[in-house]
Formats: sequence, structure tokens, C-alpha cells
Amino acid sequence: MSLNVVTLVGRAGIDPDVKYFESGSVVCKFVIAVDRHSRKNDGPDWFNLGVTR
Repeated sequence: MSLNVVTLVGRAGIDPDVKYFESGSVVCKFVIAVDRHSRKNDGPDWFNLGVTR
């Protein structure tokens, strides 16, 4: 099995949305803004992320 690892360092765009289910599962959704390291002032890239446990 192959595993890809991504590390994003940025700022939270909104408060995390955490949902708990009767089955014991938890889902957390959030958005972060990551600045580009270029000379242009393009603005940040936005990432919608989610974690399920």
C-alpha cells in the first residue's frame, strides 16, 4: 500500500464544523487559506478539508 503525505500550513478560514453521530463516528470539516510563495500577489489558495473518525 502506498501512502501520500501532505502538510498544509495556513490560516483557518472559518470555525471547524464538528458533527457527532450515534454510531460513535465524528466528522470535522474546515477551510484553510495557504499563501503562495511567489512574487505575485495572487492571494491565497483555499482548501476544504474533512476528517472522519
